[in-house]
Amino acid sequence: MSDEMKRCPFCDEEIRLKAIICKHCGQWMPGYTYESAIRDLVIEKQVTAVKDTGKIDTQTREEQLELVLNWAKSDRTGSFKGFDLSAQNLSGIDLSGADLSEADLNSADLSGANLKEANLSKANLFSTNLKGANLQKAKLVEAYLREAILDQVDLSGASLLRANLRGASLNRVVLYRVDLEGANLKTANLCEANFKESYLKETDMTWTKTEGAVFSGALFIRANLTDSDITDFQYKRARTLEGTIMPTGRVYED
Repeated sequence: MSDEMKRCPFCDEEIRLKAIICKHCGQWMPGYTYESAIRDLVIEKQVTAVKDTGKIDTQTREEQLELVLNWAKSDRTGSFKGFDLSAQNLSGIDLSGADLSEADLNSADLSGANLKEANLSKANLFSTNLKGANLQKAKLVEAYLREAILDQVDLSGASLLRANLRGASLNRVVLYRVDLEGANLKTANLCEANFKESYLKETDMTWTKTEGAVFSGALFIRANLTDSDITDFQYKRARTLEGTIMPTGRVYED
């Protein structure tokens, strides 16, 4: 283990020395909470702003919200990267193609929103309401979607590479040809979800509820299905189950 790495005190996996949350088990490091991490992030951004411009960015949450609300009516240019939109009502908004990478959307209402092809990489979507939203071809790489509501969301062609969806509700979600490599779906509700031709390499699906879910043509590669309720009928419709850990804990052998 290098000098810049350490062991997670909860799961003993190797993580970065400066990590405040374990990418493997999702636990906060001792002394950290979600609130303290956001505070530190804000301070870090302010210090960076001072170094780059000599002054702190004084744009308020209200000003940021106004820019977002008027974006669809404008020429659709500009970026919302790192914006604080937590707990805001954005229900039904059209943000198709918008850059929302690293934005804080914690507990925001985005139900019915049009987020087609939007960039939400590394965005904080903890407990966010996305019910019925259009997220076709959206980029959600390393997005934090823990306990988010994604019921009836269309994510066709989207990328959820290494996204954290632990405890999220994905009832009747469309995940057609979605990249879920390294994603954390532990304890998620996947009932009636459509995983047709999705990519599930090293995806953690332990303790998931999969009643009625469809996995036709899906690629399971070293995925973890331990203690999920997936049935033989469901997983045998997948294209491959290479090295996948089955609900019983055994590794699948064709």
